[in-house]
Amino acid sequence: MKKIINKNFHLILIFILAIIIGYWYLNSLSSLKNLAKRQKYTTALVISDWHHKDTNGVGVDYEYFVNNRKYSNTINLDLRKGQKYLLVFDSIVPENSVLLDIYPINNFSSVPINGWKINELPIKVDSTEINGLILDK
Repeated sequence: MKKIINKNFHLILIFILAIIIGYWYLNSLSSLKNLAKRQKYTTALVISDWHHKDTNGVGVDYEYFVNNRKYSNTINLDLRKGQKYLLVFDSIVPENSVLLDIYPINNFSSVPINGWKINELPIKVDSTEINGLILDK
């Protein structure tokens, strides 16, 4: 048995790796579908300049608040530090979000602590385009 495992170790390793990648992909796809179904909106603030590498990755860091809890992430775009953008998040799992860089925000007087529904947004947005951005991630 040990001889068979040693002889086919590379195939076993490839098989295990394929299972892990498949699970990751399906889980990611499920998260995006849930985000598309349970979407709410808030604003995200870019809090860093573009960086090559650090513990967060490549791009710029941004943060947003939902129910008085701070969330942060990194996006691989060259955005200006201090700029706000519209962000769509999953109302059940707020960590699942997509920064909508096509909707820069200049000023909103206030943002609801649990976010807006699409029909409550103070700006006009294209829901079809947003859903396309979500599902393209």
